[in-house]
Amino acid sequence: MKIVSTFEHYELLIEEGNDPVQDPPILQAYMSSWDGPHFFDSLVPENKLVLDIGIGTGRIAKEVLSAGCKYLVGIDISPKTLERAKLNLEKYSNIELLKSDISRFVRPNTFDVAYSVLTFLHIEDKEQALLNIYNSLNDHGVFILSVSKDDEWLECNGRRTKLYPISVEEYIHLFQAVGFTIESVQETESKYATIIKGVK
Repeated sequence: MKIVSTFEHYELLIEEGNDPVQDPPILQAYMSSWDGPHFFDSLVPENKLVLDIGIGTGRIAKEVLSAGCKYLVGIDISPKTLERAKLNLEKYSNIELLKSDISRFVRPNTFDVAYSVLTFLHIEDKEQALLNIYNSLNDHGVFILSVSKDDEWLECNGRRTKLYPISVEEYIHLFQAVGFTIESVQETESKYATIIKGVK
């Protein structure tokens, strides 16, 4: 089985026609196993400046924009994925899409809310990523992270991609190490993931 980088994996997914925004309802329900009601209840994006970390093709951003967020910045490492997100979100003008990696992205004291689903499993230096998020939030800004239960390798379409799983307890420790106060830790209803909410 071929080993590919995270970048290659997501570029290939787009080439293979993978776009969760366009999924049929049964697949959309499956994807929502990593977020769902707890996640969206924590977000409260109305009139907020929002950072979407690993925006993908815009599955969650579409709901956040529909809920009335003031402005959304979406970052992703895959240009092909961002092109698809641009198409999926073309009716919204209050959005900025950037090719960037949260391990290097910082926009100091800017956002009211940041969130990430199915992205941190790919990040090796999680502490640096969390510090960048912390520094990009306004005072009292919140970060909502969906933490999935991952193996060390993601296998998909005949290829393998290295993952960097850690436990919920390790995530909580890192949140606190960079300065976040933990407001809540909740399992999703499907138990596919745990939602951690930290406040600056």
